[in-house]
Amino acid sequence: MHRLSRVGFKKDFVRWVMLPDWWDESCEQDPALLPDVEFRVARFLGAQVSAVRDPACALAPPAYPGAQLRRVRDVNRDPLAPAIHTAIQVASAVVRSLRATVSAVAMPPADGLVWRQQIRRGGTAIKLSDVLDDLWQRGIPVVALDLLPVPSFQGLACVVEGRPVVLLGHKRDEPGRVAFFIAHEVGHITAGDCTEAHPVVDEDEEVADDGDIERRADQYARRVLVGEDAVPDVDANNYRELATKAAELERSMNVDAGAVIFAWARRTGDYAKASMAVKALYLASGARRLLRKHFGCHVDLDSATESDRALLHCVFGDPERDATAP
Repeated sequence: MHRLSRVGFKKDFVRWVMLPDWWDESCEQDPALLPDVEFRVARFLGAQVSAVRDPACALAPPAYPGAQLRRVRDVNRDPLAPAIHTAIQVASAVVRSLRATVSAVAMPPADGLVWRQQIRRGGTAIKLSDVLDDLWQRGIPVVALDLLPVPSFQGLACVVEGRPVVLLGHKRDEPGRVAFFIAHEVGHITAGDCTEAHPVVDEDEEVADDGDIERRADQYARRVLVGEDAVPDVDANNYRELATKAAELERSMNVDAGAVIFAWARRTGDYAKASMAVKALYLASGARRLLRKHFGCHVDLDSATESDRALLHCVFGDPERDATAP
C-alpha cells in the first residue's frame, strides 16, 4: 500500500478498484490473501507479479508517452499518469461490458455543422440529451468518472479496442457546459487527434491553449451546439445581462442558452460569470443524471467480469458502489 500510495494510488482508491468486493479490514491481517492481492495489483498496473512481490521494486503505472496533454499548467506529465492509466483501464472495461444492443462504431461527421443537422429533430435547440443519445447510438461511450487518482483531468478522448470513448474527470453538472465539453472531445476524435497510442487529455478547460488542435476542437463544438463558427456576439456587463441575452438567442436562433453561455466563457475565460448566468436561468444542474442514465442503459454491469466491475467502481453509474464511499 505504501508503494502504491507513493505513485498516486491512495488506500481508498486501491480498495475500490484493485481489491475484490468482499474485501474488508479483517482481510488485511490474512497473509494467505497476499498472492491474490499481488495478482490484482499486477493486472491493474500491467506489471509482472514478480515485480509487485518484490518490496524493493517501485510500482508505477505506464507512462503513456504518446498522450497529448492539452490545457495543462505543468508540463511534467508524471503526476497525471495514474489518472490517465485509470481512465484508459476504465474505458476498456466499459467497452468490454457494453450491452449487445450497442452498435458498431459509426463516427460522427468531421464537420460539426453536418453533425448538428443529423442530431437536430424538428429544428429545436440541441441539448446535452441529444448529444448523448446520438453518441451512444453511434457506439461511442461517454463516461463520467467519479473516482480517480489526483491530480486528475477534465476530459480525455481515447480509442480502446477500436472504439472511441469520451471520459469526463470533472464533476460539472451544468448541461450546457458538459455538452460543450463533450462536443469538444468529439472534435478531437473526428479530427484524428487521438489513436490507441495517443489519447488526448484536457487537464483544465479554464486554462487557455491556442494550439491548433484546441482551436479546431472548440470550433467543432461551436458548430455542433451553436451552428456557427463563432459565438453570437454577446456583450454583457454582468451575469444577469449574459443570462438574458443567452435566453433571447435560444428563442431567436434555436440554440441552447447554456451552450451559448459556456461557448462564450470558452472565448472570454470568464467562467465565474457564466456559472452565475446558468444558475439565473435554472440551467445549472442535471448533466450527471443524464450521464448516469445513459451509462446504465448501455453498460451491462451484471455480465461484467469481476475485474471489470472493480474498474467500473470509478464510474458513478455503478449501483453496487456505496454513495457515501470516498
